[in-house]
Amino acid sequence: MKNFLLLILLMVGLLISCVQEPRDQTILVVFAHPDDETTIGPVMNKYAEHNEVYLLLATGGSFGVTEHAGIPAGDSLVEIRKKEAACSCEALGIHPPIFLGIQDGLGLNGHGNFYEMEPLLKERLLEAILDIDPDILITFGPGGDTGHPDHRLLGAITTEILLRENLIDEVDLYYFSWTKEQAEKYKMWNLNYQDESLLDTRISYEQKHEDAAIQSIRCHKSQYTEEAMEFWIQLELDDPSNVLYFRSFERSRKVRGHL
Repeated sequence: MKNFLLLILLMVGLLISCVQEPRDQTILVVFAHPDDETTIGPVMNKYAEHNEVYLLLATGGSFGVTEHAGIPAGDSLVEIRKKEAACSCEALGIHPPIFLGIQDGLGLNGHGNFYEMEPLLKERLLEAILDIDPDILITFGPGGDTGHPDHRLLGAITTEILLRENLIDEVDLYYFSWTKEQAEKYKMWNLNYQDESLLDTRISYEQKHEDAAIQSIRCHKSQYTEEAMEFWIQLELDDPSNVLYFRSFERSRKVRGHL
């Protein structure tokens, strides 16, 4: 009888320990255009192994016209870029891309009315965040990668939404950034960077994650020539460090009466 009761207690204890094990995290990456995800492709692939990873894209990239593709701006280009983003997500092993349907340019490059699009962007972005309910959210920091105004604006608005709705304690917010050394590696893109000492989150990845990211790069044929892709990919392969950098958002919980 004692042995039977002991067995029951052990089974109950095992059940409780299983229930209390931490669940896989939900990670939401918020970027502006199809192909922005290539900046952190290896990390997305790494975390997709044990987590739910989503890519949210504010625009369809309708003004991302390139000479080699010969596709005019507008809906035809959006459809192609949506397919390329889906291809990229599949290569990275993450959920299919989610598009907010906001016009490319976000009103800052002479396209559309910013004061009409901004409220719509905020509304759709909040809906998506609440629907996905992420544990972790990654977006562009102040540098905005290449400094593209859409990148900067989206990072700022995403931060604003989390602060406005008091979600910042429920979601761990991280800003992606390059280091000066990495910016030097990709000189042709004139990347912005932060001092490495301020980037408190450094994520290493393996060759298999880089391989998946390389496949995702190759999906974006409307944006990069074969020559440009292979040059970019070779730069990645020649870099043995395999680390990407992020800065976590930290807020003070202390209320001060002075600066």
